[in-house]
Amino acid sequence: MSPNELQALPARPDNLTSMVFEAIRDSIVDATLAPGSRISEASVAAQLNVSKTPVREALLRLRHIGLVESTQRGLRVVRPSVKAIRDAYEFRAGIEGVAGRYAAHRASTEEHEHILVLAHTSLEHAEQHDGEGFRRYDRKFHQAIAAATHNVILQQSIEDSLVLTSALRERDVAPSGDSASCAREHLVVAEAIRAGNPDVASKALTEHIHHVMSLVLSARPVTAQPADAETASVGAATTA
Repeated sequence: MSPNELQALPARPDNLTSMVFEAIRDSIVDATLAPGSRISEASVAAQLNVSKTPVREALLRLRHIGLVESTQRGLRVVRPSVKAIRDAYEFRAGIEGVAGRYAAHRASTEEHEHILVLAHTSLEHAEQHDGEGFRRYDRKFHQAIAAATHNVILQQSIEDSLVLTSALRERDVAPSGDSASCAREHLVVAEAIRAGNPDVASKALTEHIHHVMSLVLSARPVTAQPADAETASVGAATTA
């Protein structure tokens, strides 16, 4: 297999579209599918050893999220952009602020405790300088709040927003090294939700996302050479 090709998927599970989506997303994040490179639906399908249908569905979602974009010559991977990162985080701050408000109103006692446990766990990993562990529980924390809104449309929008901000952050900027302060903000949000205080929960969650955005925008950018617009440079998928 060429080093510039995706690894074929071994089976045809029910979640095939999700697997294709993750494979393409991960190749975008690790920049083996380079910024600015064109994406051929047929080529990706052939490399993954799947039909075009799950590839088309995955690319539609990636375009909706904002990791690929349409051009006159087809789809291409978005290029690094300060504006793209700012836009993504500002949108996320808006919808997660709303989520904090609804979660404070609607979350069950079990959801309160689950959100608080995730907040504490994220802080434990941050204080242990376990970046991978912190990112895992940071994502679970935000997903749990979204689920506690009991609004499936809002929950899906937040999931898509998490995919976009995480991908752009991992691909385009170096780690900020300030996860402990972010994790402490999780505790403030979790306590406000448990107390049933929608105003405090919404404000704290919005300010938390804005704080993360400021850290990301001030971080050192990762050097990446955009691919030739004529070349779809696709690399082997990695696990998240």
